[in-house]
Amino acid sequence: MEKFNKVSVTVLSLMLAFGFVSPVSVLAATTPSLGGAATYGILGSTYTNTAAGTTVNGDLGYTTGPAVAPTVSGTTHVADGSYNQAGTDQGTALSSLNSQSCDFNFGSATDLSLLPQPLAPGVYCVTGAASIGTGGITLSGAGTYIFRIGGALTTVANSSVALTSGASACNVFWTPTSATTLGANSSFAGTDIDAAGITVGSTVSWIGRALAFGGTVTTNADTITVPSCSAVPPPVIPPATPALATLHVVKQVVNNSGGTAVASNFNIHVKLSGTGVAGSPTLGTVAPGTSYSLSAGTYVVSEDANFVP
Repeated sequence: MEKFNKVSVTVLSLMLAFGFVSPVSVLAATTPSLGGAATYGILGSTYTNTAAGTTVNGDLGYTTGPAVAPTVSGTTHVADGSYNQAGTDQGTALSSLNSQSCDFNFGSATDLSLLPQPLAPGVYCVTGAASIGTGGITLSGAGTYIFRIGGALTTVANSSVALTSGASACNVFWTPTSATTLGANSSFAGTDIDAAGITVGSTVSWIGRALAFGGTVTTNADTITVPSCSAVPPPVIPPATPALATLHVVKQVVNNSGGTAVASNFNIHVKLSGTGVAGSPTLGTVAPGTSYSLSAGTYVVSEDANFVP
């Protein structure tokens, strides 16, 4: 057996630590909690009903009531504690809706029915008034739809807001800064939060809520039905993919006195918590060495007892 006087091992142990940068997560529009306002089909400081035949399938709340009473399946609250709490919760929900970033931006005087249909979930921002024409709009797909309108919201007679492919009135919201006016014989969906006032034309079918605490709601032989909604789940953020780093292990041998050992005469181990990582053990190699892609942790690099053929 040949002898050598000195072997220099360049790596005996290694503490491996990584810094992580989480990937940027893009959150879709989210449905806020309506709190006490969720059970109200109509909520307004003044409520005016101009004709018999109006039905509110839900709660009704006001300070000043109508001369012509509607049919109410829920509870009528006249300036009581529930009514006031609903008004507070309406404001909280509106703040949440208005704080969400715009996914789609449009200029003033936008007719939503002229946009390519159907519309996908997201936050639609209009700098001025918005309308829905005779063609109506279609909301398609599960998710939250928020229409932030910097002016009035108007729908024409016989127009419609259709829901398909999992879209739900529970997750549709309208937040105009000026008054809302719905055309006669139309169908509408979602929660309209508009303290500037909401006027519903004759014989409108609406699945959603007219929330105008601080303003006036006017109806005319209409049907407003509060949607049946489950509790709002928290947004789901997918787990980040663990970051990886590259470990290079170089075996260096220094022979003295005629020794002939080479790097491949040694088995090199890379272990995490006593267990070899993928590709370990392997024969030692000179620069650039053997590379390992590893996640965060503390790794130990070692070798078997020296031997020379």
